[in-house]
Amino acid sequence: MTFDTLTLSLPAHWLPAIVNDDPTGLDGTEYTAFQRWVRDTYTNLGLFHVGTIADDTHFARYHDAAEYGVLACDCYDVDLCFEPAWPGDSAATH
Repeated sequence: MTFDTLTLSLPAHWLPAIVNDDPTGLDGTEYTAFQRWVRDTYTNLGLFHVGTIADDTHFARYHDAAEYGVLACDCYDVDLCFEPAWPGDSAATH
């Protein structure tokens, strides 16, 4: 089975929810934003899992959660792994 990867810059405070399915550190607004991101990411990629997470954070105003109302924050670069939409193709070509 072949997987494609997509590297996203995601808020550091989202990582427990992403990696451990533990959103207890998120308040109501943050949780709603996170749930919207999960829904949209699943819609766009299908089933995905977390691959590599960068060792260091970086402060970013423009990151991949900004459109969900997340303000500037410390972020990690996170690789999401998923099956390509068309077997044998790379998602980057579509």
